[in-house]
Amino acid sequence: MKKSAIIACIAGLASAAMASDVTRPGHFDDNGGYVPFVQEVGSLEFSGSMIVRVRQDLDDAGDAAARALMNDHSARHNAKVDYYIVDVPGNRGIGEPGDAENAFGESLMATELFEYAVPNWVCYPLEVPNDPEYGNQWHHPQINSPEAWDMTHGDGSVILAFTDTGIYKNHSDLAGKIVNGYDAYNNISEDDGGSVDDIHGHGTHVAGCAAAITNNNNGVAGVNWNAQIMMIRVAINSGGGAYYEDLIEGAQWAIENGASIVSASYSGIDYEPIQTMGEYIHSIGGIYMYAANNSNQNHSSFDWQDVIVVGATSYGDDKAGFSSYGEAVDIFAPGVDIGSTTRDGGYGWWSGTSMATPVANGVASMIWAANPNLTNLEVEQILFETCEDLGSAGNDSYWGWGRVDVAAGVAAAFDTACLADWNGDGSVNTQDVLAFLNAWTAGDSTADVNNDGSVNTQDVLAFLNAWTAGC
Repeated sequence: MKKSAIIACIAGLASAAMASDVTRPGHFDDNGGYVPFVQEVGSLEFSGSMIVRVRQDLDDAGDAAARALMNDHSARHNAKVDYYIVDVPGNRGIGEPGDAENAFGESLMATELFEYAVPNWVCYPLEVPNDPEYGNQWHHPQINSPEAWDMTHGDGSVILAFTDTGIYKNHSDLAGKIVNGYDAYNNISEDDGGSVDDIHGHGTHVAGCAAAITNNNNGVAGVNWNAQIMMIRVAINSGGGAYYEDLIEGAQWAIENGASIVSASYSGIDYEPIQTMGEYIHSIGGIYMYAANNSNQNHSSFDWQDVIVVGATSYGDDKAGFSSYGEAVDIFAPGVDIGSTTRDGGYGWWSGTSMATPVANGVASMIWAANPNLTNLEVEQILFETCEDLGSAGNDSYWGWGRVDVAAGVAAAFDTACLADWNGDGSVNTQDVLAFLNAWTAGDSTADVNNDGSVNTQDVLAFLNAWTAGC
């Protein structure tokens, strides 16, 4: 069962290699037999390359030997995260799919120099398209969005990133709040001429779930009204497929370039490189979320300590029939008939852990908006502890922490903030009043105390109420 984010950071920052790894694909079982990888057409498919990580506990000689072997294969090294992308040698295309990958992986793991050798899978989006004329956003009342919006509409300085198929930037419910992103497949940022145009449709829907423009008398509502959107396009074709390395390194690019939270609504949660990247993202202050998959599987053979894994609920807080569950799944969010933006400029109602994950992304961003001074681990802790329990109290091995509750999360975040100590000197006094009024008179965005996107008299009242109360 996943421990709290804070405990996990202290006790589990190395990779989450558990006892159950011995029976997982890519490892040796108790009898010394290698457990092979098997592709699932349309979900995880072999690509001809692998993601390989050197064990982090080797002595100098072992480390040098492992890295020399990678260099012999002309592997590309991601130094910040410390893994290699290596082409599979041998006669690919002869024999069964994956024979070459499994033979190479077994040879590497047999040296005992490597933490893992995982296929650089071609992954796919996890949506289940539904009737586009079915039309209400039932999930907002379910997670108490209206109550949260009474407290804050979100923070325009928060950037939410999505590794996905691209985005339709001219959609009336998205235009104007999209920052420049990255084409991960071609390794080109938009600033340098890269494109994030949606070549499938999935990414536009995902982005709107979290942060569609709201209260504009148009279309649908996102969880976070004011957050900015960053799209990391990973899709390699109109089918939506994406290389594992692009999904993972796209997330890295997002956090390194200003995003606070990045989420992936794709297959691939099962394998170790996700945790490796999650550890790095945690270390630089970000949050990494990943969809639990639509396979209705019990995910209890792994538990990534640095990745928030999101399952999907249906009406009445039932588990969505397709959603995976178990030890690895941290939280659930609504994921059935979720109305959002589509790449034709319209709206559609789709289902999947693909939809639940950006909803959870939006909830976490609202917590951060309520108190921007929170650390990433503190945001995660509030997100977990304010979930609505759907099973045993606290974190259980089926439901994780439960279903997200944005109002409870926002309220808890506000409780941790001392709005009245405006100058941050640890005391609440007249100096704070003067500092606030100077910011408010200047129209500075920091004076938007209630985070509704406007600096007005409501902010003065909110500040004075806090100041009178002593915090």
